[in-house]
Amino acid sequence: MPSLTLIEWGSIAQILITVITAVGVFTSIYISIKALREVQADRKQRQRPHLMFEYGGEEYPIELRKIGKSLPGVDTTYAEKVFSYIPDDAESIDIEQRRDEQGIIDDYLFIGTLNNYGVGPALATTVTWVPKEISIGSESFVIDYNKLKEPIYASELNTVPASPSHIMPNDESGLTRLPTYIVKDFEKKISSVDGILEIKYKDVFGTTHTTKQVFYLFTNYKKLKIHITFSDLLSNNSN
Repeated sequence: MPSLTLIEWGSIAQILITVITAVGVFTSIYISIKALREVQADRKQRQRPHLMFEYGGEEYPIELRKIGKSLPGVDTTYAEKVFSYIPDDAESIDIEQRRDEQGIIDDYLFIGTLNNYGVGPALATTVTWVPKEISIGSESFVIDYNKLKEPIYASELNTVPASPSHIMPNDESGLTRLPTYIVKDFEKKISSVDGILEIKYKDVFGTTHTTKQVFYLFTNYKKLKIHITFSDLLSNNSN
């Protein structure tokens, strides 16, 4: 086997140097990207909010208002379509609010205490009242996947913004409206609801977080009272 010349050895050395340099560059880029991702992850963790309702139950006064098919915050035409079965003079049920002489609310009574236990602000916060079981008198009914597609139980009509919807760390918020299936219980048949609250909010980076928490709701229409208990935390995820 013929021996290699100095020029050939030099060419091989040049190739090895190029390969080693390329490996070094790629390694450097990988380490830099990994470090950058770790820094970004750390920044996100330092700005992550964590919302949940304060544990415990509370009784709220309710009021009956003859607004027929209307639902606050919902387009009138759409409400008349989905609630066509509700009489025009039907009473709607909601938390009793203090109003001025013109009937405008001037002092809100908030439902629950929604705390931000995280280290970053929670933005655009909404809460969905998801029913799992509804009792009418002594009978109970499971609200399954198909039942949740009905407008009165669907998330579209049972999602309400927190007030305020932007919640700073160690600050609190609340809700100003009951779920639609209670608001439009014009026959006043529902005695209790077991369900889950889906609390959705964004952090300053735009990442959506969801907290799920159990709730129990009990009605006492004769005394114009509703009792709501905020219970176990089920999950806290990021999307």
